Amino acid sequence: MRYILIDRFLELSKGVRARAVKCVTNGEPFLRELETYPPALVLEALLQTGGVLARTGAPEGTMSVLGKVNRAEFPHSARAGDRIELSVDAVQVRPDGTMCQGRASVGETVVGEAEFMIVFLPSELAPPPDPERAQRREQLMRALKMPSLEEA
Repeated sequence: MRYILIDRFLELSKGVRARAVKCVTNGEPFLRELETYPPALVLEALLQTGGVLARTGAPEGTMSVLGKVNRAEFPHSARAGDRIELSVDAVQVRPDGTMCQGRASVGETVVGEAEFMIVFLPSELAPPPDPERAQRREQLMRALKMPSLEEA
């Protein structure tokens, strides 16, 4: 993941639900040319929230990746100054992955909904451990005020 689109986690219930926030600002480069926050980035924020949720139930030594997006709809748009609330529920948790449903809202207005699958790949397909990457992940989790996956 190159860009983190989540500003803060509000809730992380192991294998059940994750809630997070994305604040849209004028400081984001693409908003200088666009009036609205791109739907693809709303989807990515939902996927990142769902990825963290799925990891809470992932088997040890596996790697999480997006398996597929079954459905994605964007009935309204977010704009600079909006606070997008991301809510993702685990619909089905299996040993090979988690099916998720997510909703992105600005207040009462839905700006995105998606159904997607996060799959777990066996450890032999995962990249070798990188202590520097693990340290950055821990720093990011603290910055997002997110509990460690073991605490969730």
